[in-house]
Amino acid sequence: MYLINYLSLQTAQQLFIAVGRFRTGVALVGPKDGINHEFFLPGAEKFTHNLPYLTIAIYLNGMRQTLLDDYLIFESMGPGTGYDKIVMERAPHADDKLLADCVTL
Repeated sequence: MYLINYLSLQTAQQLFIAVGRFRTGVALVGPKDGINHEFFLPGAEKFTHNLPYLTIAIYLNGMRQTLLDDYLIFESMGPGTGYDKIVMERAPHADDKLLADCVTL
């Protein structure tokens, strides 16, 4: 209840709607071979990117990564098609654990 007092009505509605589509600990799809940098959500799902609240969080071996420093996100089919691609700064190896928390569309 108190949180709503500090948020705009639109932001509060976005957060409420997002609860049903929130995914945690999603294993990203893509070869982890020390060469590949590009990863996607399973099932070709798209995720939201509305800063500061509704964007993807990436974890490499349990450590949260930083957007723009450790990874970038893209709309692989062009602007306005939805974010679906994660490009890691460092290519993960086979024994690395790469997970995401996100709100899907």
